[in-house]
Amino acid sequence: MNNVPWCFALLMLVTQLPTGTLASDSLYDTIFLRCYGNTLEEYIDVPLNNTSLLASKMETNKSTTVYIHGFSESTDSKSVLTVVSAYLKRNEHNVLAADYRKIAALLYHEVVMKAPDVGRVLAEVINKIVTLGINSETIHVIGHSMGAQVAGHVGRQTNFKLSRITGLDPAGPLFNVIEEHLSSKDAKFVDIIHTDYGMYGIARMTGSVDFYPNGGHRIQPGCPAISILLSDEDFCSHRRSWRFYAESVIDENAFLAVKCSSHLKFLTGMCKNNEKVPMGFATPSTADGAFYLVTRADSPFGLKEEGTTA
Repeated sequence: MNNVPWCFALLMLVTQLPTGTLASDSLYDTIFLRCYGNTLEEYIDVPLNNTSLLASKMETNKSTTVYIHGFSESTDSKSVLTVVSAYLKRNEHNVLAADYRKIAALLYHEVVMKAPDVGRVLAEVINKIVTLGINSETIHVIGHSMGAQVAGHVGRQTNFKLSRITGLDPAGPLFNVIEEHLSSKDAKFVDIIHTDYGMYGIARMTGSVDFYPNGGHRIQPGCPAISILLSDEDFCSHRRSWRFYAESVIDENAFLAVKCSSHLKFLTGMCKNNEKVPMGFATPSTADGAFYLVTRADSPFGLKEEGTTA
């Protein structure tokens, strides 16, 4: 099933996933921000209409990280817990996780259509906390899959240019054929990590810099060669993006990557002397173009310098 065309995968997503229902409740009633303290258990869920409470729980001398989950997820999902946990270990950031679970539970195409609205209300909240003293220059929005596409909408609708958006294998189905997708125009710096290029991840080079660990596509090392469509195993490569990113938050130089114009040139050693930068948390804002690397099949995934040669 791994070679099923993405269009068939989209059909399966649209027709077979359980439906959710979103009544006439406003977006402000269905989305909230989880603001963390020092641990995963220390948090407060803040309604979007209470930005003064949100700002009071944040420290103006810290950078702010906003994580946006993907399709059919919530702030209780493993992707969120893994990335947030890594940030909390650093104890350097205001850590927020956007929760739009009621919308994310809808049919895939419905979530795609509502993504601009989710991005708009999150942008409105970010605008407000900036007026309350949070430094706009240090706000970093991160999203996985559908969350990465929502992050693009956030960047397009803030009153200022976000400093950075990180897209962790941005969602591909439908976004491969529409122009409204996360792009390098949505923030001053947009870095993308591709791990399931052309299947659940977008088949476009869309960032200021795009990273392609293990070629950027399935089957990522350690993931099953055969899987049932839409099963946990089938999402393994797609989920490697947030696993890699979380590891990079803890070990900034775990995923050194080399600039290269193609995967083939990387594999044949033609780029080994090119520019090298870390993928993930410590990616410099000066990086641009395509970068390649290899990883281990299991955690810890990063190979540091060794990962810059195939």
